[in-house]
Amino acid sequence: MMDDLKITKLLPEHSRKVAELHISGIHKGFISSLGIDFVAALYEAIAESKFGFGFVTQKDGKIMCFAAFTTNLNALYKSVILKNGLRLAFKLAGKMFSFGRIKKVFETMFYPSRIKKMNLPSAEFLSMVVVEEARGKGLATAMMWKGFAECARRGEKKVKILARADLKAINKMYEKYGFELVGQIENHGVVSNVYVTETDRKQVDKKTL
Repeated sequence: MMDDLKITKLLPEHSRKVAELHISGIHKGFISSLGIDFVAALYEAIAESKFGFGFVTQKDGKIMCFAAFTTNLNALYKSVILKNGLRLAFKLAGKMFSFGRIKKVFETMFYPSRIKKMNLPSAEFLSMVVVEEARGKGLATAMMWKGFAECARRGEKKVKILARADLKAINKMYEKYGFELVGQIENHGVVSNVYVTETDRKQVDKKTL
């Protein structure tokens, strides 16, 4: 990893730059389609909620990578709606011009209750993007383990991760680290593999030996 990279806590003031990185790196995702203002408001809410947290990696003031997590997605959504519901609704208003998009919003909101039926850990690795120039240096792994360590510090022994089934490289990475494939879920017409792993890195490392 480059020596001049600095990993810090995700803060509300990082939200717009993180949103820009999210949209550029996950441009096919439904959240990205809702626009920069909504995505920025969402990451600001994650940074402020006691059920959400994240990290950013910066070089000379530029965000090179971010990772976002939650210890309870259902509780995170509720806290976001209670605190920022009107503001988020206003930012969404101009985007709700089709039945398909409205349907996807409801799918997103009901996702926590759907996945809860699978008897999975409440903690979840939500998203991560690394800029192209910082890839291949171990940064993604470092950010992932840092997030898992924070989950463990908050009392979460396991965490779940969703990966689109058609993204072979990402799925191979999770398998390489010994993450357990426990099922699949469809959201917004996309099938994702669901992985579960321990938040204790030593326990994960044992599976790869």
